[in-house]
Amino acid sequence: MKRAEYKVPGGKLLAAELGVEEGRLVGVKITGDFFMHPEAAIIDLEKALCDTPVEDLDDVVNRFFQDNDVTLFGVEAEDFVKVVRLALEP
Repeated sequence: MKRAEYKVPGGKLLAAELGVEEGRLVGVKITGDFFMHPEAAIIDLEKALCDTPVEDLDDVVNRFFQDNDVTLFGVEAEDFVKVVRLALEP
């Protein structure tokens, strides 16, 4: 499993833990001291990312937040992309 943490400018922390198999994300878990409403949306985001080709990461995250009524506090959609990308680094 790969893991990374990202401190968002302004103080919030995001962490991602995931695996990669055949160029696809697996076992994605995102944690941190951020808030989103509804809270269960993080589980839906993790599910949306599982089995996603690594090269489609930006599109999947952006589409998730465009298609769902999710309010973020202290983080932006691009911060989720950033922490997953950090976890993917060697």
